[in-house]
Amino acid sequence: MKNTVLLWTIILAFILFPCSQAYSATADRDNRRDTVEEEIWSLEEAYFSNLYKANYEGVLAIAHGKFLGWPGAVPQPIDREESARFMKQLAPRPTSCTFRIERAGIRMLGEVALTQYIIHVNCGDTAEVTKTQSSRITHTWVKEGSVWKLLGGMSYDR
Repeated sequence: MKNTVLLWTIILAFILFPCSQAYSATADRDNRRDTVEEEIWSLEEAYFSNLYKANYEGVLAIAHGKFLGWPGAVPQPIDREESARFMKQLAPRPTSCTFRIERAGIRMLGEVALTQYIIHVNCGDTAEVTKTQSSRITHTWVKEGSVWKLLGGMSYDR
C-alpha cells in the first residue's frame, strides 16, 4: 500500500509539474505582451505630443525610414519626407492643443503591432473658442532591433 501511494505521488508530480510550467510560461508571455502594448500606446502619445509641440525631429525619430501614411486631409499616401512637410503645415509652431486617445484595439503579431483608435484634439482659436476635431487612426508598428518604429498609418476625420 505504501509503495502504491508513493508511485501515484510520483506519477502525479510528473503530470502536474509540466502543467504548472506551461501555465507559468503563459502568464509570463501575457505580461510581456501587456508591457509591449503599453510601450506602443506610449509611442502613440509621444507621436502626437511631439507633433503639437512642433517637435518634428521627435516625430520623425519614431517613424520608420520606409514610412507610408495617408492622412485624411491629403489626396494620396505620403512617404516620410512628405510627412515631414505635412506636419510643418499642420503645426507650424507649438500649439496649445490638447489631445486624448480613445483606444479601440491593438493586435500583436511577432514584431508587428497594429493600433486603432480615435484621437480627440481640442484647440482654442483666437476668440478662445475651443474646437474639437476627432479622427480615426490606424497605425502599423514594426520592431527594428530593440526599438518600435511607425511603419505606416491612415486617418479618417470624423
